[in-house]
Amino acid sequence: MKSKKFLNKVEEFQYDHIYDIFKKYFKFEEAKFQYFIKDIIKVLIEFEKKGETIIDVDKVQINFDLFKEGWPDKHLKYLNQIVLNNSSKFPIFINNRKIGWSKWINKLDLVTNKLLNKINLEKKESLQKDLFDGEYIVDNIINIFKFSDLVLLEGGPGTGKTTLVINLILNLLKNNSYLNIGLSAPTGKATARLKETLNYRVEKQNINSGIIECQTLHSWIYNSNNMSGKLKLNLKDLDIMIIDECSMLSINILESVLELINRDCKLILVGDANQLPPINSCSIWNNIFENKKEVLFKPCIVNLKKIYRNNGKIQELSKLIFQDNKVLFNQKVNQIINSNSKTNVNIEISRNKNLPQKLIKEVISFTKNLKIKTLKLSSKKYIFDNNIDNLLDFEKELVMDIFSILNSQLILCPRNTGTWSIKDVNSIVLKEKEPYDFLKIDEGIPIMCTENNNELGISNGDIGVLIGRNKNRRFLFRKFNKNNEPVVALIQPHRLENIVPAIAITIHKSQGSESKKVMILWNKDNKYLDKEDFSFKDFVFFRDKYEKRLLYTAITRARENLDLFYLD
Repeated sequence: MKSKKFLNKVEEFQYDHIYDIFKKYFKFEEAKFQYFIKDIIKVLIEFEKKGETIIDVDKVQINFDLFKEGWPDKHLKYLNQIVLNNSSKFPIFINNRKIGWSKWINKLDLVTNKLLNKINLEKKESLQKDLFDGEYIVDNIINIFKFSDLVLLEGGPGTGKTTLVINLILNLLKNNSYLNIGLSAPTGKATARLKETLNYRVEKQNINSGIIECQTLHSWIYNSNNMSGKLKLNLKDLDIMIIDECSMLSINILESVLELINRDCKLILVGDANQLPPINSCSIWNNIFENKKEVLFKPCIVNLKKIYRNNGKIQELSKLIFQDNKVLFNQKVNQIINSNSKTNVNIEISRNKNLPQKLIKEVISFTKNLKIKTLKLSSKKYIFDNNIDNLLDFEKELVMDIFSILNSQLILCPRNTGTWSIKDVNSIVLKEKEPYDFLKIDEGIPIMCTENNNELGISNGDIGVLIGRNKNRRFLFRKFNKNNEPVVALIQPHRLENIVPAIAITIHKSQGSESKKVMILWNKDNKYLDKEDFSFKDFVFFRDKYEKRLLYTAITRARENLDLFYLD
């Protein structure tokens, strides 16, 4: 693991390198503007890491040091002067109080126009604008299809997005059994959830699903570009393409999809506008719903507001995060803390940097139970000797027990290192120092793949378990084969690199997942708090839209129970 000091040096080099390019190609008075430009470069890079590519300077929290005082007014003043003195190809975009890299603005315009071209502008006034609740929403989407090849389906957790998508597919297949339908999501976990739900409904209603293909977006693009034959359908074959979890859909991926599908392919984008955007990239979804682009897409937007899954205080907390008055959220927190009645949310406030004892006990119990079940499976030595493609065909009960425990809880942290981080949680169980040797770590430890592996069918974010010892060490992963059938495979360690422990995972990596129980480690950064942040019992859960998205995404992973640990 690289030291923080080393990483800081790398970042400083990155900032200086970009500044040197500015100095070489653009005219400005260096003595006057140098450090203001360096500050702006740093701001843009740091927010890009969080997926924030268009920055409203009045609505973001700067939690790092700048060279010059006077942010943002002085910086905007001097940036405007530099832009005016240079060509239209200046790499930084400024519009009133918003800034960003020009490359993202240009890409947003390009992809936005491609999406708008899927709406028949001559008939858009004829589109049905008043949406109906319940069973009529499917009819409304079919009505939109008469005039548009694009539908944007937006709604929060529990609003029935997945159910609606499945109902739509079944409805369409009843009317035309020859449709080629593609389903996808940015992550393997989200795609697997779609597959499982679809397979269950298709089997229940005895509908032929042979013309439905469900893969991650990376698999769709990879196989369509390479014509590998691993998919029954390629993107160019599709009549309808449905993409879930679009808040984390990067604009480059969407651009690739738009280039590969046929012009008349109907595209349904599904997502929650309050969730996190993709890191180090730009979110077309958030741009549509935040930057006054929503009006352009209004004819093809279906907003789902009715919540069908009532999960008590979890739902109440998540709804309050985006209220203009943040005191309302803090009031609800205090109400939960001081309540004598039992709820499905537990909030603990700590001033101790050591991990909460309750969480430590949960981690030990969880990994112990997982190890017991894993050892039972690994004691069946024949599973290592034979070339078994799917363990579900041989040890289904044991395998299902392992993944039932694995999916029973999530521990979420905002960051990998630092106080109350992934590294801290790993240290409860793993006594080895990083880098971890996954050939020696005990069986039953959860692991995560951090890069797509098209050959094995394992996606970035997929979670498995360490199983076996010595020559029998394997990675146990759940995946889908080329026929969209669920399989559980034992993978040789040398075939799958980029593995990390998954006792806890970052909130970003949790997108597309959900669990009955979620535990969140949440701490504030005192160094950059403003005085007004202390206006309500010192609880500062969020200071800008990014932190709101981060907490919202974490809380909404919980279906039934939530433990929120807050380090003050």
